[in-house]
Amino acid sequence: MRSISFFKNGLSAFELKVLACMFMFIDHIGVMLLPQVGALRVIGRLAYPLFAYFIAEGSRYTKNKLKRFLSVFVLGVLCQIVFVVFAGNGAGNILLTFSVSILLIYLLMYTKKMMINSALIGSVYLVLFVLSLVVAYYCCELFSLDYGFFGALTPVLVVAFDDMGEWSDKLFRVIDRKSVSFIMLATGLLCIAMFDATMKSQIYSLLSLILLALYNGERGKYSFKYGFYLFYPLHFLGLEAIRFAIEL
Repeated sequence: MRSISFFKNGLSAFELKVLACMFMFIDHIGVMLLPQVGALRVIGRLAYPLFAYFIAEGSRYTKNKLKRFLSVFVLGVLCQIVFVVFAGNGAGNILLTFSVSILLIYLLMYTKKMMINSALIGSVYLVLFVLSLVVAYYCCELFSLDYGFFGALTPVLVVAFDDMGEWSDKLFRVIDRKSVSFIMLATGLLCIAMFDATMKSQIYSLLSLILLALYNGERGKYSFKYGFYLFYPLHFLGLEAIRFAIEL
């Protein structure tokens, strides 16, 4: 479905991911170099929803699920090692949070598939999925993952109503799939802001829905998939080098 926007062709996935990287970079400038400039952190709130949405999109359409999970998880582990060694930061980074999201999405997709094929077997998988949410919650708490449990859950909510057989068909006749995804994304963002006392500013992240409304559903001219993952640790190293130089 084509988006309605002020841009002739809307914004591609590549363009939105570039914007997400820019917002993240601005946010971390605020954290590491200019903590007194609160506006930088507000702008930075726009990054997470864009990344979360495309984590859900990628998990929704990827053919090689294991490769996708390992790509995010292994890089997340490597980043965590670097953060601990060079910055002494033991809190789990966002790539580890999204690794949890990806596993939950895959399990949810499989659960819905089983429920369509067999109500009894599907019920068993539904119980397993609920238990996996409990495990995910305690993992997020134990490893202090960035954005916490609701941060991991938000991409899952984006695809929650996909592939539910007749239920999805009826729902999408009333409201289109893209709008449902946006509503669920907004729900996750509100949960982060409401239930995490340290993330009250996340309410500004709802502004990112304006940008996502311009998404035209296309990948864009360039893919640069792994480049976006690599940008995460590299921009941290660059900012850390600048901070070190300033403090000399």
